[in-house]
Amino acid sequence: MHITTILAFACLFWHAEGLGAWRFVRNDDVLWTLTATIAWPLVLGGAAAIVGRRVRNLLSARPDAPDSAHLFHHRAMGVLRILLLCGFGVAVLGTNWPSWFAYGRVTPALQLFGDLIVVSPFLLGALLQWMASFRVERAFHQSTEGGGRSLRLRSYLDFNIRHQFLVVAVPMTLILFAANLVRGYEAPLRRWSGWIWTPDVVLVVCACAVFITAPLLLCRIWRTEPLEAGPLRERLELICERIGLRCRDILIWKSDGLMINAAVMGIFAPVRYVLLSDALLSTMDVRQVEAVFGHEAGHVRHRHIQHFLVFALLGWIVAAASMEVLARTLGGAPGQPGLSLTAIQGIGAAVTLVFWGIGFGWVSRRFERQADVFGAQCVVADGVDDCGQPCSVHRSEDTTVAQAGIAQAGRVCATGAEVFASALKRVAVLNGIPVEERSWRHSSIGSRIRFLLSLAGDPARAERFDRLIRRIKMGMVAAAVVGSLASAYYWSTVSQPSLAKFQAGVF
Repeated sequence: MHITTILAFACLFWHAEGLGAWRFVRNDDVLWTLTATIAWPLVLGGAAAIVGRRVRNLLSARPDAPDSAHLFHHRAMGVLRILLLCGFGVAVLGTNWPSWFAYGRVTPALQLFGDLIVVSPFLLGALLQWMASFRVERAFHQSTEGGGRSLRLRSYLDFNIRHQFLVVAVPMTLILFAANLVRGYEAPLRRWSGWIWTPDVVLVVCACAVFITAPLLLCRIWRTEPLEAGPLRERLELICERIGLRCRDILIWKSDGLMINAAVMGIFAPVRYVLLSDALLSTMDVRQVEAVFGHEAGHVRHRHIQHFLVFALLGWIVAAASMEVLARTLGGAPGQPGLSLTAIQGIGAAVTLVFWGIGFGWVSRRFERQADVFGAQCVVADGVDDCGQPCSVHRSEDTTVAQAGIAQAGRVCATGAEVFASALKRVAVLNGIPVEERSWRHSSIGSRIRFLLSLAGDPARAERFDRLIRRIKMGMVAAAVVGSLASAYYWSTVSQPSLAKFQAGVF
C-alpha cells in the first residue's frame, strides 16, 4: 500500500507539470468525470467484498490448510490495489477532476486543500478494501497460534490509516505544499536569483528537509512509546554498543497486536528510531527479538537508506536525461513533425516506472538479504560457548576467526542463522503471510530462510554475496557521480534546456 500511495501522490505532481494534456474526457463532461473518479473506487470496494467472501469460504472448507486462502487473498487484494491506483491515475491525468479544485488560482497556499480533495477518492477506495478485508484478517488471526485475540473494525481501520496511508501521505503532503508554493512563485524566484533552476533547488531543499525530519512526525503518527528499562532493553543497547549503532530511542510500536514487525527510520542518529511492534515483543523469545532488531540495525550499519537515496538520484538523472535527449533530437513544435511535449513527458514517466519497477525491487531484495545476514550475526555475541552446532564462524578451521567469535567477509554463524530463520517463520505465520509469496521489495520468506541457511553452511558463498553487495553499492555511487557531473556540466553550458523551451512554448 505504501508504494501505491506514493504513486497516487506522484499523479498529483505529474498533473501539475502539465500531464493533464492526456485527458480523454471532455472538460464539460461531468458524468464521465464522476464515473471515473467516484464510481471506480466503489466498484473495487464491491470486488474486494466478493474476494473476502470467497476467502472466508475457502477457510471454512479447508480450515486445516489456510495457505491457499492466504495466497489467494494476498494476490487478489494486490491486484485490486493496482487497479485502484490505475483508476485514480486516469481520474487525475485523464479527466477534469483536478481542475474543479484548482484553488491555486486564488493563491498557491490554498492549492493544498484542493489536492487533498482530489486524492480523497483514492483514500475512499482504500477504506472500502480494508473494510472488506476486516473479517478475513480476523479469521486469519483467530486461526494462528496467537489466535483468540478479537479484532475490532475501529482498531483495524485506525491501524491501516496510520500505518498504510498517513505514513506516506503526511510527508508527501508537506512536499506537495512546498511544490505548490514554489510553482506559484517561480517567476519571482527566478527574477530574484537570475537563475532558471532556483525553483527546482528550493523544492529539493524542502523535500530533503521533510525527509530528514520525517521520523519525528512518523513516531507520532504511529502510536509509539519508549521501550521500558529492563533486561531486554539492556540487551538491545549492548548490541547497539557492540555494532556501533546510535539512535535517538528504541520504541514500542503500538498496533493493538495487529502487526509483528520492526522498522528503523532516520538517516542521522539524532532523528533515528528503532521500532519493535507490541505483537513482536509478546510472541517472540529474547533471541528472536535480538535477531529482528539486528536485521533493522543492519539497514543502518550497511547504509541502505543512503544508497536508496543514491538510487533515487540516479533514477531522476536517467529520466531527466531521457526527456532532454528526446526534446533536443525528436521534439517538434505544434503542427510540425516530431514528438509533442505530452509524448516526451509520457516517455519520461514510463522510463521512471521501468527503472524503479525493475531496478529498485532487485536492489531492495538484495539489501534485505544483507540485513538478514547482519541480523543473524547479531544473535550470537559470546563466541564459541554460545554457538551450539558446527559453524564456519565459531567452530571454524580458521582458529583466528573461531577464537574471536566474529563473522568475517559476510560469514554467518549457523546458530544465528537458525534463530533468525525461526523468527522469520513466526513473522510469516502470525502475520498470515504465505511463506513462498514474494513481493516487489522482498523475496519470499521461504527463499530468505533457505538462502541464509545456505550461507551458514558455505562460507565461500557468503563471501561471494558480500562482494556482490559491495559491487552494487559502488556501481550505483559511481553512476550517480558521473551522471551528476554530466548534468552539472550540461546545465552550466546550456542557457535554456530543450525541455524547458517546450514547457515555455519557445522553439
